Amino acid sequence: MGGINLTIIHTGTLNEHHIPYVVKVVQGEGSGELLSLQESVRSGLPEPASLQPLSEEEFDYILKGNGLILGVYVEGCLVAARAVLFPPVDNNHLGKDVAIPRSEWSNVVYQETSFVSEKVRGNGLQKLLGVLIMEELTRSRADIDYICCTVAPFNIPSLKDKFVQGLMIGGLKRKYGGSWRYIFVKNLKREFEILPPFKKVAMEEFQEQQDLLSAGWMGVSLTEDDRGWKLIFGKKRC
Repeated sequence: MGGINLTIIHTGTLNEHHIPYVVKVVQGEGSGELLSLQESVRSGLPEPASLQPLSEEEFDYILKGNGLILGVYVEGCLVAARAVLFPPVDNNHLGKDVAIPRSEWSNVVYQETSFVSEKVRGNGLQKLLGVLIMEELTRSRADIDYICCTVAPFNIPSLKDKFVQGLMIGGLKRKYGGSWRYIFVKNLKREFEILPPFKKVAMEEFQEQQDLLSAGWMGVSLTEDDRGWKLIFGKKRC
C-alpha cells in the first residue's frame, strides 16, 4: 500500500457534543477494536442480518496490505470505521455480477463494511469516511477503475450512502449463503450514462428489478411514498 498516509488524515469536532475527533488509517494490530465496534453496532440494529460482518481473519487480511481501513477516534477510542478491500481475482468476484470484463477485475476495489457507534451518530461520519477513504485510495492507487459493493435490500442508510457516493445498482443476486444483495458499481474513469425514461419499482419486487437489470437498466436512486420504499431505474447507454 505504498504511498498511503499512516498518520492523522483529518480532524474535526462532533456537531452534537463539541468533542474533537481524528481520522486515521487503522494499523495492522487494529482488528480487535474493529471487531468490538462492529459487534456493538450490529447488535443494536433493528435487523442485524442487514449488516454483513467481517471476521477477524477478514480484517487482518485487509490490514496486511490488501485494502485500507479508516477509523474515527474520540479520546483515543474507535467510534466509526470504513474499509475497502483489494479483492482476489476469482470466480466469486463481484465484477462478474455487474458485467465488468474479467480482464479488468484486478482494477476493482470493494467497499466493505462501514459502521458508526450509536454514541456519535448524527455527525455525518459515515459520509465523511466515504469521501476520505476514496481520496486516500485514488491518491495512492492510480490503477483502480471501479468500486463495487453489496447492500442488503431495505438497509436504507447503506443504500442512501451508496447512491450519495455515485454508485449504482448493477445486479441483484443471492450472496453470502443465500441472502439477497444489491450489487453496486461505479466506474471511476468514466461515468455511466443513464437515459430516460425512468421506472419506479417497489423494493420488494425482486423479479421486476432483476428483469430490468438483465435488460441493461441500473438502479440510480431511492425514494419513499405512502406505500413504502421504491428504487428508481434508468436505462444505461450501451
